Amino acid sequence: MALTVVAVVGTACASPRASTTSTGSRTPIPKTELSPGCAHRSRVGGVRTGGEQTQTLDAGAVNGSYELSVPGAYRPQHPTALILLFYGFGSDPTQFSALTGLPRRGSKDGYLVAVPHTQAGESEWQFNGHGTDAAFVDALVVSLERSYCVDKSDIFAVGFSAGAAFTVAYSCAHQSQIAAIATVAVEFQLGCTRPMSILAFHGTEDPLVPYQNGAIGLSLPGIKVRGTELNMGDWARLDRCRTTARSARIGSQVVRQQWSGCVDRTSVGLYTILGGGHSWPGADQASAIGLTTEQINATSLVLSLFSRTRSTAHYLGGSEE
Repeated sequence: MALTVVAVVGTACASPRASTTSTGSRTPIPKTELSPGCAHRSRVGGVRTGGEQTQTLDAGAVNGSYELSVPGAYRPQHPTALILLFYGFGSDPTQFSALTGLPRRGSKDGYLVAVPHTQAGESEWQFNGHGTDAAFVDALVVSLERSYCVDKSDIFAVGFSAGAAFTVAYSCAHQSQIAAIATVAVEFQLGCTRPMSILAFHGTEDPLVPYQNGAIGLSLPGIKVRGTELNMGDWARLDRCRTTARSARIGSQVVRQQWSGCVDRTSVGLYTILGGGHSWPGADQASAIGLTTEQINATSLVLSLFSRTRSTAHYLGGSEE
């Protein structure tokens, strides 16, 4: 299934460097912070265990729909991590879930996975951590925390293209809530002020959001972007990692870079797909320029990062990859 993306970000040229606290650390989160839903003795959410279903949410000022996947091993009063997944321009929750396989894989590994729709059925996310899209996500998280037993210190965000830009903007505006993020095709540092773990993926031949510094992509006509490796350097400095990344070739088309020594157990990593275009690695084979699932699969790597990041051993089934 192809994913058409026409426009990506509204801010790309100057990736601002936000100041950190004197210690460079974020406010400590309790080891396991349980949501109100953990007080329920029986399941109260609208989706059966092991199921995936479209749900609606009316929160007064904001309302909309989302797809929710619930682990087959979900049990009330058992703290469960939550993944928020944001699709790219022109897509929707159903298409993107099928493309990435992340809701199915994530729920198998013990995560609640929610894929929100943009507000008012729009195909483009607002690149604003406090707009109506963000308000809907806020309301969605509150609703899920009331209906399910969510470990509030294990909430993660993932996005592709425009959804990746929203992932960064939203997460940077909610750093006390989001434990780590993963992005594909967009990794601009949009306002984080404290360390944040990030795993990024970007193709060197992306025509919409160029990998190269100073290049102009189809998504931002006339605007020179800040290059991917400079963006990742911004994240490494924010997380106070070592200046130079460790680099390893893990396939004929893939280079992995990892910055070590980051504070607060944060992690900064980048997978560069040599010759790769504007696609989710390992999923959209038609536009991945010969890239094979055997070389790299973004979904598996994202779930592996979140598994390592989790603050509690209380997770439901599945195996790390």
